[in-house]
Amino acid sequence: MRTIRARFEPALPLAALALLGLGVLTVASTEASPRAALDAAGGAGLRQISLGGLGLASMVVAALLDYRLLRRFAQPVYLGTVALLVAVLVVGLATHGSRRWLELGPVSFQPSEVAKLGLVTALAALLADRLPRGAVLALSTALAGLVTALVLVEPDTGTSLVLAMTWLTLTVAAGARWRTIGMLLALGCGVLPLLFAIAVPAYQRERLAVFLDPARDPLGSGFNLRQAEIAIGSGGLRGHGVFDAWGGTESALAHVAARASDFVFAQLAEDLGLAGTVAVVALFGLIAWRGYTVARTASDEFGRLLAAGLTSVLVGQAALHVAVNLRLFPATGITLPFVSAGGTSLIVACTAIGLIESVALRRAPSRGWGGFRD
Repeated sequence: MRTIRARFEPALPLAALALLGLGVLTVASTEASPRAALDAAGGAGLRQISLGGLGLASMVVAALLDYRLLRRFAQPVYLGTVALLVAVLVVGLATHGSRRWLELGPVSFQPSEVAKLGLVTALAALLADRLPRGAVLALSTALAGLVTALVLVEPDTGTSLVLAMTWLTLTVAAGARWRTIGMLLALGCGVLPLLFAIAVPAYQRERLAVFLDPARDPLGSGFNLRQAEIAIGSGGLRGHGVFDAWGGTESALAHVAARASDFVFAQLAEDLGLAGTVAVVALFGLIAWRGYTVARTASDEFGRLLAAGLTSVLVGQAALHVAVNLRLFPATGITLPFVSAGGTSLIVACTAIGLIESVALRRAPSRGWGGFRD
């Protein structure tokens, strides 16, 4: 028991739990009243609490699972991921011009979220005992490229960027030469105009145009970003209060459909002000610190790469979401892990924390914070 306590990383689940709590409050505040937020027939607050419970359960199960089993099943996990992404393109639910959801009876889920776990598992298994050189590097690029391309076709630009960043993180962590990475990035930049012309849909091009020209179409394509900017600015130091809208004050994001998901950081900034946003950034910073510490002290190479990849998914996605909300990056339609409304995203994020904890629980004790080297 003492060994388990020494290996356990309490900061990871506690940070996730704090973010889940902030998410419940923020998502509930988007409803018109407390009764609406807790309505059993579809209240956003009650739904977020329920999904949070499922997420915590998945976190516990993943932490108890021996992560080394994933290495044995990395190939079927990857093939299953590809099959789901193909299925969503063929029979997926079409909404707002994209196919991102699969329906299984009363349950619907987003395969592109599950793909994050599948790709990290496959790349970690591939690179665990092979340096990313020559054929191995080409294979890792092909594995990541296929999944990323299928997600991009949906289209889901935000998740595609997260997957690409994850591949880059893992290849660097596995020992790829910086010169090789630089050449691949230069090649990518060279074909970027072609990809933009072929693969980027019209609505995403319009988002880029709005990013480059903030005054473009303020009541149309630029409306969401403009309102997010107003919401963040109006929050001030301490915000208007989480349930200010219930008192009759209309939120700047009241007419933004995605304020509980893609623009939840702006909603939180309006509700809790600078103090709330700093808390969110600090919590993700804590996840990054402890997650990469687990990776550095893992007992084997697969565990090291798995923890590093999953930490990068969580932190990279959070950074991208915040950048979009602050108008530092074109809108991509991506959630804030643990905080945004969205069941698949929340459960996958909690599962990622559980798997990192699984790596932590199977380390060899040493000296340092929590019993391990820092």
